[in-house]
Amino acid sequence: LVSVSVEESALIEWANSHLPLSIQIKEPDGSICGGIHLLRIAESIKGKPVSPPVLDSAFPQSPTDDKLDGLFQLFDFLLDNDVKMGSVSINDVRQGKRDKIVQLLKALKTWEDKRRTLATSIGSASPVSSGGFMAPITRN
Repeated sequence: LVSVSVEESALIEWANSHLPLSIQIKEPDGSICGGIHLLRIAESIKGKPVSPPVLDSAFPQSPTDDKLDGLFQLFDFLLDNDVKMGSVSINDVRQGKRDKIVQLLKALKTWEDKRRTLATSIGSASPVSSGGFMAPITRN
């Protein structure tokens, strides 16, 4: 049995705020969560689902399950959105390596915080009017 730190407990609570009730993290000991959870959290932060949609059945159900399509799509999504994953591999998630899952949850939380900060700064920025812009015409 793994003891859950206060930091991990807060991270799990944050993760659950992004997950539908059907896949909430209920057993925080062990590997915490899998690829399907991570993708659904990322989609929630982004505000839209991955396109094309990824079915829950695309994810491995156990460390020996060879269904990796969902994990590949998860990692593509994270890379495309510049989520700083560090040294986490698809196999780490597939095998449910707790430290790597926590690392990815932290990366997703950081990504959400950056998106929120950016949205706030854009929303509060004073309107700036710029004069007309004219590009020089070059003639051959």
